[in-house]
Amino acid sequence: MKKNLILITTGGSGGHVFPAQAVATCLKKEGYELAFVTDNRGKKRIKGILASIPNYSVCASSVSGRGLLGKIIALSKLGIGTFQAIRLLLKIKPKLVVGFGGYASIPSVLAAQFLHIPVVLHEQNAILGKANRLLARKAKLIATSFTPTGQLPAFVKTVQTGMPVRPEIIEKKETPYPTDTTEFHLLIIGGSQGARAFSDILPKAIVALSPELKGKLVLTQQVRAEDMNRVEEEYRNSGIKNIQLAPFFDNIPNLLANAHLVISRSGASSLAEFSMVGRPALLMPLPTAADNHQTANARIWTAGGAGWLIIEKNTTVENITSRLTDLMENQNLLQRAAFCAKNSNPKTSADEALAKEIIKILKDCK
Repeated sequence: MKKNLILITTGGSGGHVFPAQAVATCLKKEGYELAFVTDNRGKKRIKGILASIPNYSVCASSVSGRGLLGKIIALSKLGIGTFQAIRLLLKIKPKLVVGFGGYASIPSVLAAQFLHIPVVLHEQNAILGKANRLLARKAKLIATSFTPTGQLPAFVKTVQTGMPVRPEIIEKKETPYPTDTTEFHLLIIGGSQGARAFSDILPKAIVALSPELKGKLVLTQQVRAEDMNRVEEEYRNSGIKNIQLAPFFDNIPNLLANAHLVISRSGASSLAEFSMVGRPALLMPLPTAADNHQTANARIWTAGGAGWLIIEKNTTVENITSRLTDLMENQNLLQRAAFCAKNSNPKTSADEALAKEIIKILKDCK
């Protein structure tokens, strides 16, 4: 039995895994033993500190967006995963469990609550996610990224720690906003769920830019593998000499540091990274996000002047081209938004802030 073992559990997307990675780094520095639990999807994203600690997977599945049979199957998997997690927790005996949201975190947090092990939850988004909503009632603390955060239970202690950011991004936080006007670096990223709308609309809008603007454009765009051929065809003979297209980029920290503008979905992890480095963003929230939380994230973030919100159903090629033209021709607008992005989140050490709250709960429960 490890005296100070803390179990970290997350859903499988980068938006859940990355903040867990950041907090795990802080807790490890403080001398705590750690273990990590996710599902098979999350295990594919394990690297860094999470790869160096004992990690486990349990059975899990999302209930949302499924028919009756699908919901029954998903609930059965969550039930199996919870029994697996109970057996695991009885074996490794953690003193505290930290959940970072996502359906794959449900079994381990439920198991902890069943075994009366203290639980801390972190909520990335501006609306409490469905997994955390289910688990909130017995949590010792819910740490939030945004103020306000919707649907928080009134009877549970909450604190705003901000959104922990992975160490590779923190290393770029002092990179100044690029002032070179001979090139314009545009970074387009769609998030782990992909963005078919980006493949449908953005290439046409970018190709419609003036020859002068296209001549200095350095374009890096994340494209779903199934969309790659048609997106490549859209850009063929476009006059843009520097184009990089890929389903996934390993060097996002460097790409973000070089970017004049980012076009992205508005997951909380992405916004925290833009804020950390100080890069303006044109945000198109994922319309199918649960409780429309990405739009809530984007409204809070852009209200401070850090970027611009566009609603997918109202978006046309013409208005994207017009917006890009305006921004590329007015560097002052981008520099002002970059300054606002850099100052949009006062919790620049969110990983340390959350780690301190976790340690405080752990000590209080002894």
